[in-house]
Amino acid sequence: MGTPLTGSSVASTYTGLLKNTDNSTVGATLKAISDGSGNDSALQISSVAVNTTNDFSVATNKLTVAAASGNTAIAGTLGVTGATSLSSLATSGAATIGGALNVTGAITLTGNLTVPGNLAVTGTSTLTGNTAVTGTLGVTGASTLASVGVTGNTTLTGDLAANGNTTLGNAGTDTLTLNSDNITVPNLTPVVVDFTADNVLIKDATDNKVRLVAGTYFTPQVKQTIYKDSTASGSPFVATNVGSGTEITVLTTSITPRYTSSTVLVSIVINYSNQQYANYGVFRITRNNIPIGDNNVGTDLFGIAPFPGIANTSNVSLSTQFIQILDSPASTSAVTYRIHFYYARTYIPSMWLNKSYYDVTSGQSEAASRVSSSMTLQEYFA
Repeated sequence: MGTPLTGSSVASTYTGLLKNTDNSTVGATLKAISDGSGNDSALQISSVAVNTTNDFSVATNKLTVAAASGNTAIAGTLGVTGATSLSSLATSGAATIGGALNVTGAITLTGNLTVPGNLAVTGTSTLTGNTAVTGTLGVTGASTLASVGVTGNTTLTGDLAANGNTTLGNAGTDTLTLNSDNITVPNLTPVVVDFTADNVLIKDATDNKVRLVAGTYFTPQVKQTIYKDSTASGSPFVATNVGSGTEITVLTTSITPRYTSSTVLVSIVINYSNQQYANYGVFRITRNNIPIGDNNVGTDLFGIAPFPGIANTSNVSLSTQFIQILDSPASTSAVTYRIHFYYARTYIPSMWLNKSYYDVTSGQSEAASRVSSSMTLQEYFA
């Protein structure tokens, strides 16, 4: 509490009284407040304004305004109920804005920005530092992102356009799910596929995962045995009725299917001649010594194809039998296909491969054809 003027004369106290610097009344013009001795203070007043020419403070440090720079420090909470226009805002501590914050100019944030509620950005924003969004980020317009790091789940309900390099996942255990049934890749450049070195992507029917498969698994296998020689004189293939008959060993061929669902097309071309007992034999095919494709109805002389012989008067001629069957071995182990020469009852036919009977007995190759026979196996994927 100050010293009262009670009992004091004007002559003894006027120096401590406050007045306008020119001893006039208060008007519209700011005038310094001075004491009775004419010493001006930093405070100026008028009928319309109050001013201070030096720093301004409330309770020492609760509110300070620096006269030289205009910097203002508020030690407590600043409550603003109306619109506020800030050309520049710097906060050294936490700032809480309970209502809407509208910024029409540029904002530079050198520290962390935490937005517990929704953040709506209607203009262009440039984020050069790390930005973490713990809530929902809604973008209604176009967005240009030089780099995006998302540690949590992200849902995009609109179109996503990525014009630069895009990396999805950083580990082999990451999951990428594409629910669309309309996936287009319009700009792929055609290349020549090297199935011996390249790989192929396929969708697994069980778990719908994309698998990497070696291109060699999509290359059909073809195995062939071709016999270019001919049986010597006096050594024909003679039919038997034991088991599946006499094996024509020079045409036996093996293949190892890649899948149990694969089928194998067996194609056999036999060029031969015979000397007697035409039409008393048949050809049989076995897979791992099990007959396949036989007709076994009504007679004991059955097989997959007949043995159409050549009459005795045609000793310079050759006969050809083409046999084909699509087999299902249901195995991924090696399977062996054989062609057999079979007869029944009394008559036993014989044959020579790749040259005529006349050529066999007389060696007259210039008078008859010499050819070749073959067995070809082709694998087909189911």
